[in-house]
Amino acid sequence: MNLTDELHMPSTDDCIGMFGLDGELDILDESHFGIVNGHLTTNVLKSKVLSFRTLFAPPFASSDFMLEGRIFGEAVKTRKYTWMPSEVHREGAIRGVEVSSAITLIEGQRAAVLSIQLRNTTDQAARVPLRFEINGGMDYVTDWVFIRPTANKPCQTMDRGQVLVRRNDTGEIVLGSTMGKMTWEGYATHWSGEVTVAAGKTGSVYLVVGIGPKEQTEQSVRELLKDPAGAVGRSRKTWNERAQSLLERLPRFAAADKRLEKFYYRSILHFLLNRWDVPEFVLRPFYSTGSVIGGCVCCYLWDFGEGWELFPLVDPPALREHVKAFLKTDLTRHFSFTPMSGAGWGPWYPINQEKIVFLIYYYVQFTGDTGFLRELLNDKPIIQWVVEHALYGDRLEKGANLIDYGGGNHHLELRREYRYDFYLPDLNLRRYPIYLAAETLCRIAQYSSHVDLRDRAEKLKKVVHDQLWSEKDKWWFFRDFKGSPHLRYTMQMFKVIGGGGISPDEEKALVGHINEAEFLSEFGMHSMGKQDPAYDQVDIDNGGGGAYTSFPPQIIEKLYKAGYPETAEDIFRRILWWGERLPYWGDSLVANLMDYRKDTPLQNTIGSVAGAQSIIFGMFGVQIQPDGKIVVNPVPPSFSPFIAIRGLRIRGHTIDISTSNGTYEVMVDGCAQKKKIGTPLILPIKPLRAS
Repeated sequence: MNLTDELHMPSTDDCIGMFGLDGELDILDESHFGIVNGHLTTNVLKSKVLSFRTLFAPPFASSDFMLEGRIFGEAVKTRKYTWMPSEVHREGAIRGVEVSSAITLIEGQRAAVLSIQLRNTTDQAARVPLRFEINGGMDYVTDWVFIRPTANKPCQTMDRGQVLVRRNDTGEIVLGSTMGKMTWEGYATHWSGEVTVAAGKTGSVYLVVGIGPKEQTEQSVRELLKDPAGAVGRSRKTWNERAQSLLERLPRFAAADKRLEKFYYRSILHFLLNRWDVPEFVLRPFYSTGSVIGGCVCCYLWDFGEGWELFPLVDPPALREHVKAFLKTDLTRHFSFTPMSGAGWGPWYPINQEKIVFLIYYYVQFTGDTGFLRELLNDKPIIQWVVEHALYGDRLEKGANLIDYGGGNHHLELRREYRYDFYLPDLNLRRYPIYLAAETLCRIAQYSSHVDLRDRAEKLKKVVHDQLWSEKDKWWFFRDFKGSPHLRYTMQMFKVIGGGGISPDEEKALVGHINEAEFLSEFGMHSMGKQDPAYDQVDIDNGGGGAYTSFPPQIIEKLYKAGYPETAEDIFRRILWWGERLPYWGDSLVANLMDYRKDTPLQNTIGSVAGAQSIIFGMFGVQIQPDGKIVVNPVPPSFSPFIAIRGLRIRGHTIDISTSNGTYEVMVDGCAQKKKIGTPLILPIKPLRAS
């Protein structure tokens, strides 16, 4: 089957079609609506054609910056808008003048251009007064963590005609206009000018805004004023090149159901939104947990590790450096590192150990870079770090035993009085695949762990069953610090599906809980079972109102791999709206409403790439076996029987997969094979040698 004949593959020539979002579909609150270019992010006011606020350009920031444009003394209301990752188009009209704008972040700079077009629809020339109300201080920020930094140190304003400079001892915010000499009314913080537009004609005005070091920023703004339209055009071209580069690393995807396509491309967009290229950061590039409007510009292992199968395909060198940065922070004490210093930040999350082991495991399996395991970090080879983290908390002097993860609520962070800590079933069961992954890496590296990891995993399996399994409830207890058993119906238990740590009967019973009465609603999956006393509609990410963005896709992938495609498809069908109604995916999305978590600065998360990951490695059934062999076993959903990926690149090989009429075709390096759906195929790719 020829993929381009069977299914249309989206083009990367125009990022609007690939990644843009029509404002009529957008449900994001205005306060969370932003754009980003890896150097600067700002909050665009979609309700007003000429306004935006906040400038976050690490390490410079203005948390109270505000620019509100007015024409004829009034703010122009938006009647139509379109979002793109680093640009927003808005349209409106006032007194016979049609007003359209595009705010564009300039590639490679801490600067933005507001392009304004004024179309005079009257039969007389129009004198159009423009006034920009400008406020805000700034600061040099060294701590970029979870919350947006407060940076509002007062500035002095210098009027230089075409350029307005707001400066303090930390840097400057510079504004420039193509309207010629502007008038600054300092007492009212107004910057005013005027243009004349002939009847039936269109006039253009450009406003440039930059933030950064003193003198240097003013110089950059003056350069941009020489040809702002050219700068905008070059930035758009560069954005398209970045999109094309991403899709040279990840496969193109097509589906009969276009909602599925939109979901895939919306998911992978987060690799671009969360990628920073800042000279002052310890890593270049640096992948942040969040980014839009300055929230969460740090790197959480929890979120970064959600894309453990995709990162080796997208940016292997950066993945290596991020893994090493995490290991340097002491992952038994911290969950994150900060971008400016690389220092560890925050408490220990007990999920750290799973994330770091599998980031390394999939990096080696997908790239074939076995030498990384022998690379020294703080005088220890990476493989030794793997073993230490795999076994962290295990009392090796004893037989197989449960780990007490302690109090502190650091796994689910439930908001109410209900607990889920100490002896946790999901984390103890997830140790099983961690041990097997570590054992595989030890064989590849020819390294002795001095522990029979496979044997310990099998014995652990029995311990968890004997001590935590409830036959009556078909669920697992957690035990508090006294050892008393309690039930907590958290979706985290579904993460053990396909991991090998439970029996087939237990797995079947576990999957049976994924139903409307317990974990499913019209628009998604609940993080806490509806029957659980801890269920809290307000606590979206872990308390039940919805789920953290990467959780449903991760569970979907596991269901596909474990042989439960109908259940995977059922969940998928409920969350397809994610790709159509939001420009990016934040902390958590609601399950029983078309809504999202609003009480957090994390409005776009790197963990969102798990959505595309679930399609490639779940729906298409691409799996890496422990010996490095690659198996394909696609199961197209009933709502989209035709699906195809083209250009999946693993260890130097290119793989295309498509489904049609109960069969699938796999093409590896130009050689095609066909199989019936449901019959796995081992690809003719040399296995990764496990010495």
